[in-house]
Formats: sequence, C-alpha cells, structure tokens
Amino acid sequence: MKTNWEHASGAREMAKPQLEKMIASAFPEQKLLLAERTGTGLSSGTYKIRLEHADTHYLLRISAGHADVALMERAITERIDANIPIARYLHLDTSGSIFPQPWAILEWKEGVLLRDLLQSSDNLIIADAAAAVGTALARIHQYEFANHGFLAPDLRIAHPLEMGADGFLSFITDSLKTEQAGQWLDKAEQKALWDFCLLHAPLLSDTMETPILVHSDFNGLNVLMRPDSNGIQVSAVLDWEFAFSGSRYVDIGNMLRYEEEQSLYEQHFIEAYRQAGGQLDEQWRLLSRLQELIALLDMLNHSTASMPVRIADLRQLIARTISL
Repeated sequence: MKTNWEHASGAREMAKPQLEKMIASAFPEQKLLLAERTGTGLSSGTYKIRLEHADTHYLLRISAGHADVALMERAITERIDANIPIARYLHLDTSGSIFPQPWAILEWKEGVLLRDLLQSSDNLIIADAAAAVGTALARIHQYEFANHGFLAPDLRIAHPLEMGADGFLSFITDSLKTEQAGQWLDKAEQKALWDFCLLHAPLLSDTMETPILVHSDFNGLNVLMRPDSNGIQVSAVLDWEFAFSGSRYVDIGNMLRYEEEQSLYEQHFIEAYRQAGGQLDEQWRLLSRLQELIALLDMLNHSTASMPVRIADLRQLIARTISL
C-alpha cells in the first residue's frame, strides 16, 4: 500500500520556534511542551503536540493545499461530525501571516492505521476491521449533492464534473496523449488500457446515480482504528483534502485497490457497507475498477522520473485493474 513510494514534495520538518509561534497564535495562554512528527499525512505535515496546561494531546496539521481546500475540509468535518468519526477542528489559520500554508489544530485521535492493523494474521481482527470500515463508508455516502463536482469552502459545487462515459474517455485520452501517463506506459499497456476503457465506459452513463460525498483517498493510510468492547471500531477518518461530490465507486475502488477478489477483507467490507445502507449496483466491481483507473492515471500523470518505485507500482496496478 504505497510502500516506499516517492513523493513530489514532502512537508519539511518544522523548527520548534515556528511551532511555538503557531501554538501561541492558537492558544495564547498555553506553552508547547512536546511536538513529534507523526507517520500519517503523506501530503501534509502532521505533529502530535502536548501543551503545558492540557491533559490531552492535539494534532497540528499543515495542509498541502491552498486556503479554499483547508476551509472545505473543515466544513466537511463540521457537516458529518454527528455521524462519522473524525478529528474535530479546534483552530484553523488560512491567513498566511504566521505560516505560508494553511495549518490547523485538531483533536488527537488514538488508534492505529488500518494499514498496520491489516498486517495481522488474525482473521477475526481483519473481519472486524473490514466491517467497521464498510459501515463508516456507508455513512459517509449518505451525504448527497445536486451535482457532481469539486467543492467550494461552503460545500457548494465550485467546478462541475462530467462523470459519464464521455468525460471518462476524455480523461483517459488526455492522460495517454497529453499528460505524463503516456510517457510511463508502453504502447502495449496503452492499447490494453484503451481497449478496456472503450469497451466498458458506457456502463458509467448507464448507471448514473445521485452524487454523494466522496472521500477520494479512502484507504488504509487515512483510517484510524481502535479496539473497544464490541471489537474493532473506526477511530477517525482522516485527511479530507481530496473530497468531492461524485460516485461511491471511487471510494470502493480505492479501499479495495490491493485486495484480491473475494478476500476476507473485501467480503466483510462489502457486506457491512450494504447492511449500513450503502447501495451497490450488481456490477459494482467493474464500476469500481473504472473509477480506480481514473485515480491511478491521475497519480501517474503527476509522477516524475525521480519516482521509479511509484511508477512501477502504478503500472502493475493498472495492469491488474484491467485484467481482473
């Protein structure tokens, strides 16, 4: 799961004086005691912090996006707070006066990454985790929009998207002919991909559904898990910067990216998703694969020659997606 992937730009390590300045702005009466870089947030910098007069930790998060994205993320968490486990915003600064990028202080949520939990050989743990994640995703997908598109800070549709066959094939064409994906896929790979997309693209227009809230990076690196008396539960769904109004199959495909068909995890994830009210078309696997191709090609479009591990993994994933 993105193991050893190179990244275009990592959030740099913050010097303590800068962190202290940020804390003073958010909590004028507090003093920073501890700041530890965390292992979450591939596209942002995150720190576990402890303040002098607080009995809990907090998360300081530096956004990789611009101010509108940070405001959108906060608006999403405020809207879904009652139904979805998330980390609440305690402070958000998009002014650029203290630090050039948007940054926030959020609740600290205890737990382990789903990715790490799934390394377990205990089938009961895997099944419990899959069911909890499927239930959480179904609840996320209960939030509907009037149209498909990218979201404004107030969660209106800022940029509409064409989610049918025409828009899909246009994206595939641009990726292969204009964007970077065509550079990293050889001719045989491009032909196989195009033939698959041309054959199955009409399904996207035939099965258009009401647009729903899509996390769009819903995988084991952005879901925290914790044990309780009922088994394994979702502690928090993290990092909403790529969220938009679209198809549920974006998140389904992302979560099952590395899963074999009919794996233990897939079975319990899908069963719980349905039991929690998530509606799936009878061809949900194919629809998820089509949406997954958009995500994989988008990442390939943003890959450079300095990312050989990432490119190799993406090529394998594309080949696997069109051959399952």
